Amino acid sequence: MTRRALTALLAALAMLAALAAGCGGDDAPAGDLEPVDLVLDWFPNADHAGIYGAIEQGYFEEEGLDVRPSVPSDPAAALKRVGAGREPFAISYEPEVILARSQGIPVVAVGAVAVHPLNSLIVRTDRGISRPRDLEGKTVGAAGLPLDRPLLDTVVRADGGDPSAVRVRNVGYNLNPALAAGRVDALIGAYWNIETVELERQGIPVETFRLEEYGVPDYAELVLVTSDEVARDRPELVRALLRALRRGQDWAAADTAGAAAALVKANEDLDREVVQEQVRLTGPVLSPSDVPTLHVDPAAWEEFAAWMRREGLLTEPVGAREAVTDRFLTDERR
Repeated sequence: MTRRALTALLAALAMLAALAAGCGGDDAPAGDLEPVDLVLDWFPNADHAGIYGAIEQGYFEEEGLDVRPSVPSDPAAALKRVGAGREPFAISYEPEVILARSQGIPVVAVGAVAVHPLNSLIVRTDRGISRPRDLEGKTVGAAGLPLDRPLLDTVVRADGGDPSAVRVRNVGYNLNPALAAGRVDALIGAYWNIETVELERQGIPVETFRLEEYGVPDYAELVLVTSDEVARDRPELVRALLRALRRGQDWAAADTAGAAAALVKANEDLDREVVQEQVRLTGPVLSPSDVPTLHVDPAAWEEFAAWMRREGLLTEPVGAREAVTDRFLTDERR
């Protein structure tokens, strides 16, 4: 074999080795890290800044975890998959967890990723709407979720309006396009930290009304959920995940530029400038000043479950304290 041929062979072998190492690094956890699957509620966005912050800063690794977020093919199925033991953790919503427990699905929220509602009422101010009761005779766009109409009715009623005089149009998840195109006058189910920013950047004149300021009991928009089995049999895993996530949430709120960069790395469809503004707005919900980061309040869950019963959202009685526990968080604060 000539020197030239030998050199070419060695170069080829080196390239193959590098490719093999690169492929293996994507699929296998480094060292002795425990792989942990985490199903998100949606595509990576500002709401997940703490999760990707904890990955970027190595907080999960410091707890011995290789956390692997994934986007669900069907967001509605995530809780069922966790309850059935197919996934150990998921990000979901307080109302959905309460509904799941009422249906006998054995899932429990162990921490709040967003401790207050992000869901909101967004109105076009150029349609003669300056407050919720001005929606009488107007059309509100919604994604068609069971929670949409009760939330809207509560907000309008709390402002002294007549909910029966407000029309609702199902626009699916095309909320912003429907409002921007003028097909609807307002939105329910849009997030004040996400959709509002995008609409304002399009030059759409909007005003946002927070649900908890208009009769809706304060609730946790996003929560970390696991199964009863994992909560019972793997308490140290739950605590380790929460410790790292808490640090990630606090870091993201403090370093919005860094958090935006981490999110763009995970979702290239995001605009870094836009998502940084969204993270800035979300920061006080990810890392709040009024309660500890990841805080859950079982008594507040009971209040929200009572509201769900009054609005006909719960057909089966459920104790909200079955749906949430703060024991993994209180253990850490002792």
